[in-house]
Amino acid sequence: MQAEIPDELIDLLERLSEGDLDESGRVQLADMLRKKPELRTVVTEHFLMARALSQLERTETDFAEKTATHVAKIAGESEFGFAKKVAGKIVRRRVAKAFAAAAAIALVAVPVTLLLRQPNQPEVVKDEPVKPEQSATPPPPVEPVEKLEVATLVRMNSEQGVVSSSRPVTEGEKLEELTGLIRLDFKNGAVIAVEAPAELTVVSAMEINLKTGKLNGWCPDTAHGFKVTTDSADLKDLGTSFGITATQDGKAQFMVLDGEVEVQKGKETMRLIQGDAVKASIQDNLSNTPFDPSGFKNTWPLAQGIYATKGAVVPADPDVPDKVSLMESDDHVLVIPERRAVPFVLPLRVDIVDTGTLPGSIPDVEHLLQPTPGKHFSSFLIRFDPVGTFKPNVFKTFEGEVTFDRAVMAIITKKDTLKASDSVFAMGKWTSIYRGIELDQEDAAGNKISDSVTLTPDRRTVKVSFYAGASTDDIRVVLEDQKKDW
Repeated sequence: MQAEIPDELIDLLERLSEGDLDESGRVQLADMLRKKPELRTVVTEHFLMARALSQLERTETDFAEKTATHVAKIAGESEFGFAKKVAGKIVRRRVAKAFAAAAAIALVAVPVTLLLRQPNQPEVVKDEPVKPEQSATPPPPVEPVEKLEVATLVRMNSEQGVVSSSRPVTEGEKLEELTGLIRLDFKNGAVIAVEAPAELTVVSAMEINLKTGKLNGWCPDTAHGFKVTTDSADLKDLGTSFGITATQDGKAQFMVLDGEVEVQKGKETMRLIQGDAVKASIQDNLSNTPFDPSGFKNTWPLAQGIYATKGAVVPADPDVPDKVSLMESDDHVLVIPERRAVPFVLPLRVDIVDTGTLPGSIPDVEHLLQPTPGKHFSSFLIRFDPVGTFKPNVFKTFEGEVTFDRAVMAIITKKDTLKASDSVFAMGKWTSIYRGIELDQEDAAGNKISDSVTLTPDRRTVKVSFYAGASTDDIRVVLEDQKKDW
């Protein structure tokens, strides 16, 4: 027979559960339980039951409802009918009803997974802190995802016209350039030259985002589909050379120097071929604009493969290929880009294959290069062609050099070998009867003079000294492409 629970004790327990029990009440409750040990067992069982109910979790969706109903039911049972028949007055009165309500609320609020405790199994207390020695083994540290290297950034020294540094670039990398020129050589063969100030992000191996700045791009077959996005419109390369300018206010211009591109703004799409240009803004649709590539005077040569020039030798101005091939200058020797990624499938007649100087250490002998499967070439003309003509035996001297981004395979210096290679490399038809360089000529005073060509030991720099008169002085430099440029 369980001990009778006095009403006074019930009132104290109720005030304790509601948080209203003051210090004197706590002393009174402790004194009652100390004097009557049998009451401690009854009260302990009641609080254990309430605690167990508040901690129960199970998967059945109607468990909380069933349990609440059951608790309400036992609240009306006879004295000691619940929890070993110890409900008594504490069950019939407000404490029992408070326990039932609290248990029902707790069951509704917690996740419904039943925590069953087998006999003699220690009680599970969810909120109890885990001791250090009981802590689970911490999970292994998450390894950082290594970003893919997609390009090489080449930084140019604007004062000396040479490469100052180079480093890998990974996908997602943001670049902010304040001054100078940089070039991005992508592993798929795409080449992007950028003039500062510029802000751009290398999104992937096939995409960059140009926030602000000016760039020229060149893409071989392996990079067709390369994309440049701006705030106002996007460009997709279809082959091969294009220019883009983006400004801080969201405006952009797109133009094609060679090949074809697609420009898209929302659902609007335009296809451009060489000589075409369009402009865009965030608010306005795409619209045609005059083709004027003069703003790419610095980036276009770099994208074409000209790293630096010195002296009287300068890059030709950017334009469509047939116009570039016919450019003239009274004051400079022009470096004119020709065809790129030409398969080496036919024998090629050349005049220089070794480093050194002609005339001098290089013999004046023609060579026949036999086709090599898998090799590809690109070429440049280095030419002086005045706008007008000079009087006979009147010469102007031009000296300078050009450094390329690839190794020079051979140089063609004579009229016949130049003409023979035109069908392979030339971008326009050349009708002049004067070609090549002269190794044996006289000035007006009868002095022997000679043009000269030097290929430096690194095979990337070609130096020229032209005595230009009534005839045109020009040579063709043949470079060996890297595999990614094919």
